[in-house]
Amino acid sequence: MSDNHIRGISTTLSLLDEDLCEFEQWANGHEIKSVLYEVRNTLSAVQRQLIAERVAKMRVMLKEIRETLNLEGSVHRVDKMIVGSCAVLWVSLVELESDRLRRYGQLPPGLAEYLDPKVAVLNEDLHQISQIAKQREPS
Repeated sequence: MSDNHIRGISTTLSLLDEDLCEFEQWANGHEIKSVLYEVRNTLSAVQRQLIAERVAKMRVMLKEIRETLNLEGSVHRVDKMIVGSCAVLWVSLVELESDRLRRYGQLPPGLAEYLDPKVAVLNEDLHQISQIAKQREPS
């Protein structure tokens, strides 16, 4: 097999394995409740069990493929994931600034004065989170 074959197979199976991790969390009852974002776990106990069993079965197959084809797994560092997410979110938050919101029509009175400073604070907080994630602990 060529390196391109190996990279393609490894990438696809790593993405599958990543999603299986999420499925497993949901099978374990994981939910998220925040301010504007919520993931409600509506799976029944039977569904959770069946999904957990299927995930375990699939991992056996993934392990066999990894060993047979001598594939290397991907390692994702949380610090890098946070920095990447912050970069994407900065761009999204900028779209909430009044100058950009005007493309949807005239803004209601007071919206720019209310929202622009809050967007600036949120962006600064994201910047600080990114900076914290970039810090290295002293050895």
